Amino acid sequence: MAVQSLWRRSVWFVCALVFCVALSDEPASAIEAAEAATKPPVTVNVFVSTRNDTCYDRGDVAAITRFVTEEQRRINAQGGIAGHKLDLRILDDYRDQNRTTANMREALSDPDSVAMIGMSSSDRSKAVFEAAGKEIKQKNIPFLSAISVSSIFKDYPNVFTMRASQDDERLPVLAQFVRRSGFQRPAFVGMRDQLYSTSLADGLNRVMGAYIVADHRIATKDNKADSAGFPAVIADLKEKNPDIVFLAIGADRNGEFVKALKEAGVTPAIMLTGRINSVPKDIASDYPSALFELVWDRLPDLYNARLMRRMAGQPPEDWVFIGDKISSAPGWANGECKERPASAADDPLSDDNLRAIGVGTQYADMLGIIASASRTADRDADIKKLRSHIIEHLKTTYAAGRGVFQGQFENWSFDPRTRTATRTPFLVQLAPGMGRTQLGPMQFARLKNENLRAIGTQYLDIDLIRIFSVDDNEKTFHAEFYVSMRDDGLENSIDLVEFSNAVINPQTNDRQITVRTLANGEKSDAYPDGMKIYHVSGRFLFQPELQTYPFDTQRFAINIRPKRGDKPFIVQPPPIDLRDSAVDAVGWEPKEQYVGYDEDFVTTIDAKTHQPSIVPFYKGSFVWIMSRETTDYFLRVVVPLLFIMAVAYLSIFIPLTHFEAIVTIQVTALLSAVALYLALPAIDSDGTTLSDRIFLFAYLAVTVMIAISVLRINPYFEERPKALMGLTITHVVLVPLLALGMAIYVHRASMGLG
Repeated sequence: MAVQSLWRRSVWFVCALVFCVALSDEPASAIEAAEAATKPPVTVNVFVSTRNDTCYDRGDVAAITRFVTEEQRRINAQGGIAGHKLDLRILDDYRDQNRTTANMREALSDPDSVAMIGMSSSDRSKAVFEAAGKEIKQKNIPFLSAISVSSIFKDYPNVFTMRASQDDERLPVLAQFVRRSGFQRPAFVGMRDQLYSTSLADGLNRVMGAYIVADHRIATKDNKADSAGFPAVIADLKEKNPDIVFLAIGADRNGEFVKALKEAGVTPAIMLTGRINSVPKDIASDYPSALFELVWDRLPDLYNARLMRRMAGQPPEDWVFIGDKISSAPGWANGECKERPASAADDPLSDDNLRAIGVGTQYADMLGIIASASRTADRDADIKKLRSHIIEHLKTTYAAGRGVFQGQFENWSFDPRTRTATRTPFLVQLAPGMGRTQLGPMQFARLKNENLRAIGTQYLDIDLIRIFSVDDNEKTFHAEFYVSMRDDGLENSIDLVEFSNAVINPQTNDRQITVRTLANGEKSDAYPDGMKIYHVSGRFLFQPELQTYPFDTQRFAINIRPKRGDKPFIVQPPPIDLRDSAVDAVGWEPKEQYVGYDEDFVTTIDAKTHQPSIVPFYKGSFVWIMSRETTDYFLRVVVPLLFIMAVAYLSIFIPLTHFEAIVTIQVTALLSAVALYLALPAIDSDGTTLSDRIFLFAYLAVTVMIAISVLRINPYFEERPKALMGLTITHVVLVPLLALGMAIYVHRASMGLG
């Protein structure tokens, strides 16, 4: 019995070893343990607000919890906060002002608290600072809030905000927009006794002064603008005849007010403080003037490039945060809420879900910047010194114009004077008759002297014709495509565009591309008027992810950025459903395409004064996701390998009297598998590919079969029939089961589920 027990343990050990080694992605020697946090833990308190007044769960809290927890794990794996393990505490106020204040006091009373993150409502934030402002200043805990009205915390040097300042970002952009667009008679319509609305109105009066022809503050009812006050306001607007109205009455009242304006025959352009899509589509499409909004993310037909790279290859459902229907929401009783299409709940790129992702990643970035700022702290610094060190670095290392923290999806820096995030908004418009929003023709970026710089919008599309000569080792591919640009009389030309991932010829130091002009924007019988069209071909770089080769899906991109520093631009592509999706890709199957944007920057240091400087610019990526065709691999590799393993497996049924024949067949099978592997094109990968693991499993499986054959003629096992029977069963049953397990693993890995 002891022998049989030992044999069973040995068999299971060998089988587990075979299976684990075959499926391992990296050798154990390649895994390096990060520095462990050895000091007592510190805490970061995160303030969130669950809502129950919306038709559906907005997903903010779920996204914040998910991303800050992931960031916590990453920080702890890299040594924590200055050697301290990082603990998180998420405090939910459920939009109750008293609970918000109680949560703040709880966070302030924590002696291990090294930072606080969150708190977005201006009204609740104001109440918190009125109640606990003295303790907030005395404790000197770094507080990275989400407050949009900077006047609330202007007297608190330890309080920052991840939001852009209304005074320093939104208002200057609005003023420049009005001036450069030629508007002469702006008006304001907002809510009375709402801090955000009144701050915006006061700011507009301050920066525009006599230009404001009307300023209306509508009374509120149930925390919403009272629609009973609309008729009087619209009557006054009809008399004052403004050419643009700044509307800050809340997203749930925008549609009603715009409809009432049109019915009264008053149709100025409208700048919304909310999203344009808060106006029902039938009302917006029927309005005869342009609608505008300022946004910091979720651009029309543009996706955050960093987000899309991170989502690549992951199940879409892992990125859905918008939740279920909230039956108790008042909107269901009064008819304001509408049933959501079933497909919308599963779309990670829906507008609502992207908003939740944006909120969650911003909170995670704040956690990351706290960890980054703490890295240069003295290793023996106590909590009090650590707090001061983080605050100092937020004001210096990550000061606007001097340094940038590269977060998961955004770059972050803070104005050292106002301690607000320097995030210049984008101007989005819905032009009459368009039916779709798009970036306005003019955008703005802030310079180091606090002035705004106008940036043009390139209405540009890339129509990919074909991709060929993909080289996984050189990490290059050849592409041929058309570039079409709108000629707006602003010197728009492909000469201003640099294909930043085009391969550079080391002999000429030029990009390996060829450009041929098909249309120069002039009136033509063949091409659309006002369009410049170019035929481009060249060799481009890409970053292949080869872990699942040859069942892999790769990202092929054409990256563009401004070629000249004095001619910056941001790209606006056409809607995805209007773009040509037909692509000739040799050896690849196109899956999807999108256009991404990212903010990059040029970092310089004055060698004489040692003053750092950051110059931001935008870059775009036209991306095609393609899956490698595997028919050739199946015919050349999988099928022969199956036959090789089948022959080795069937040899067990040859009588032991022909042992030499059994071993010869199995050894030949092993050598054949090795030869087949060596005959394949070499793939230069940093780790093992799925193809490598398939062959490794085949080697080990055949080796186990050889070992079993050898053990069967060993005198020790010949004298023990039960042990000999165990070897036979292992070969006949367990080897096919292991092969089945490997097949399931390969299938899941090829589907991105490994």
